[in-house]
Amino acid sequence: MKLESYVKLTFLSLSLFLLIACTSEEASKNKTEEPTKQSQTEKKKENQTSLKENIPNAPTNTDELIQYPGGKNAGKSIGILPEDEKKQVHKDLDEFPKITEDASETEKELYWNNLLYLFQEDYIDPQTVLEKWKMESFGSPDIEDPRFQFKENLNVEILLDASGSMNGKIGGKTKMELAKDSITEFSSSLPEGANVALRVYGHKGSGSDQDKQLSCESSEVVYAMENYEENNFEEALNKFNPSGWTPITLALNEAKEDMAEYNGDQNTNIIFLVSDGINTCGGDPVAVAKSLADSNIKPIVTVIGFDVDAKGQEQLRNVADASAGIYANVNDQKGLSEQFKSAQDIAEKWDRWKRDSLSDLDAIKVDRNFMILAFSNDWGRKRDKQNSNLISASDYLYYEKKMITKEMYNYLSDKRDEQKYLTDRSQEEVVSYLESINDKTYGEMKKSIEEKYKQK
Repeated sequence: MKLESYVKLTFLSLSLFLLIACTSEEASKNKTEEPTKQSQTEKKKENQTSLKENIPNAPTNTDELIQYPGGKNAGKSIGILPEDEKKQVHKDLDEFPKITEDASETEKELYWNNLLYLFQEDYIDPQTVLEKWKMESFGSPDIEDPRFQFKENLNVEILLDASGSMNGKIGGKTKMELAKDSITEFSSSLPEGANVALRVYGHKGSGSDQDKQLSCESSEVVYAMENYEENNFEEALNKFNPSGWTPITLALNEAKEDMAEYNGDQNTNIIFLVSDGINTCGGDPVAVAKSLADSNIKPIVTVIGFDVDAKGQEQLRNVADASAGIYANVNDQKGLSEQFKSAQDIAEKWDRWKRDSLSDLDAIKVDRNFMILAFSNDWGRKRDKQNSNLISASDYLYYEKKMITKEMYNYLSDKRDEQKYLTDRSQEEVVSYLESINDKTYGEMKKSIEEKYKQK
């Protein structure tokens, strides 16, 4: 009886041991399987982390290409950037997530759209070319706009952004240094009898909230309206450094007061607004720009966005449109100097008019042909730069950071080729079109371009 009880007890103990062992093994198995299921979910999330979803899709036709905003790194060539600027580009790429082999087509397309958004170049639209032609045709009876007819006096005021972001570097020099160089080059080229003034804004205080009021109230004429004088102008440029916020509204308002005495009936008045960002202070710069256009000053306004992001480009373009002016986005000193050259050309024509030796309309047509060539070359340079940067970015993500798969690397390569083909095709289309309208009057050209490329 005791033996039988012992056997039963032993059997129960063994059964209990096996049951516990199996349960532990199953629990252990579940624990190892659980992370696997979890990691698959995380992989899906991983492919979307840090990717912006509220950005435009890659352009698929000429209209979309023209209207697509220039990217954060537009105008840069990664391969020849100074080391500190190259690190900043790589920092942008480091924020991209790892892409896994099971990434969906939607995830891959979002990845490509984000990459293009960083490096898309800002391609000049035909409307900008037309406005340049208008500047080129200054003084021609073909232009009915009274602002573009010869007047007895020529006055130019430059409004220069001196906010802290102008300390940012392009090619080893700060944006402020590049702007000062271009402004000096332009101002020194003005003919005898032409006047120039320089007003800076956002040059006091700092970018801190504590200094915002001080900075937003800072706008000052450092060189009053008069003929260019080298030593005085250089001294004026040395009076300020970039430091604070960006009171564009204030600067435009005060420029209107500066030029109030120069009636547009007797004066050709030109205003340049140079900024590397949006208005960060109070007021509505678009409304002030509209009041400038409606004033008796009748200025020709050129707004230059200097290395500006998409949001800044939109606001500055609206300012230009409200003033019936011209907007240009530039990313380096060469682009900045080219924009000032338009006013330089007006000054030269004005000087020749004063001397009764203005060239005829045939010369204007030849000049337009050269501008079409410059337009084509600009698109070509930007296309090559964009393609090279996208290659460098893909190589960095694949070879250096191991963030994308070989399949994804090839996908980005195919997308890059598609974009290059679109740019080539659009370049040929727009150049051919501009050549076809060169013989038209300005009014006919304006109407034709607005209808074809929807640029109102």
